[in-house]
Amino acid sequence: MDRAVVRPRRVPGPVLVGVVLGVVLCAASAGCTASGERADPAARAPGRADPSLPPPGAVPPAGEVARLDLPIAAYLPTPEQRARQTAAEQVLIRACLGRLGLTYPTPATADTEPVLRSRTERRYGVGDPVEVAGWGFRPPGVAKAGDKPSAPALGRELEVALYGAAAADGLPPAPTEGSDRPGPGCLGEARFALGVDPALERAALPSRLDVESFERSRADPRVRQVLALWSTCMRGKGFDYPDPLAAGGDPAWDTPVPSAREIAAATATVACRAEHNVAGTWYAVDVAYQRQAIEREAAALTRVRAARENTVRKVAEVLGN
Repeated sequence: MDRAVVRPRRVPGPVLVGVVLGVVLCAASAGCTASGERADPAARAPGRADPSLPPPGAVPPAGEVARLDLPIAAYLPTPEQRARQTAAEQVLIRACLGRLGLTYPTPATADTEPVLRSRTERRYGVGDPVEVAGWGFRPPGVAKAGDKPSAPALGRELEVALYGAAAADGLPPAPTEGSDRPGPGCLGEARFALGVDPALERAALPSRLDVESFERSRADPRVRQVLALWSTCMRGKGFDYPDPLAAGGDPAWDTPVPSAREIAAATATVACRAEHNVAGTWYAVDVAYQRQAIEREAAALTRVRAARENTVRKVAEVLGN
């Protein structure tokens, strides 16, 4: 059971933020990079030698990718919807605990996880030369990941009321507890009142497809081709990484503040990424895999969207707006 939903969360990393902006792609004839130069032809129009690979659409310029969303976003909640659902859950949890004579502690609100401006902003590695010049691979304002305020200690009575007896003991819910609603306790009651479908929650299909398309695109030969060009470019600048995400994930950057070498590596990452339009090619292939998956899972995703719309309506009823 995911206990984190009872406190506000921000969404990290390349997974998943923002509303559907539509897939606005650069015309194939544009082929420009963020700096205005023309992209490498192989990156601008990746081939489809293997017929089993989904065909990508036109490749956008590198500078446009962070403003584009992904097709799966149509089936994922927006940041505002997440925040409103959390607020509605807390209203219902407090009412439930109040009936038991218990008080719900205020969750810690400070968080070191960045709020990304789009789902694609850092999905394919860092891309803003101004940001990396000051922060290296870290989002602005985040000196070091992992330092979060600890949640208030709950005590067994409150944990049982919130999550059920089994979860309070660190065990999975008993079969009868989670069979007809999304978990026991006041949290399960709140989610049930908001129309959360347990089966759809367990499947987490949109998020799974989002991760799946990213991993498949990362291994796609068309993406690997531009990543090889990027890696060669990086070696020419004194850095040896297979792709921009590996560069950003180097343990050497686990320091309180960015080092000069981290900033140099991040600056090189951005320059080489733009030179070969890595983000544009990767995005186009990622989108192709997502469209293929959405077509394959159309019926299930229709149910997901309907359930989300139902929850949005119930959240509005709880919050009164």
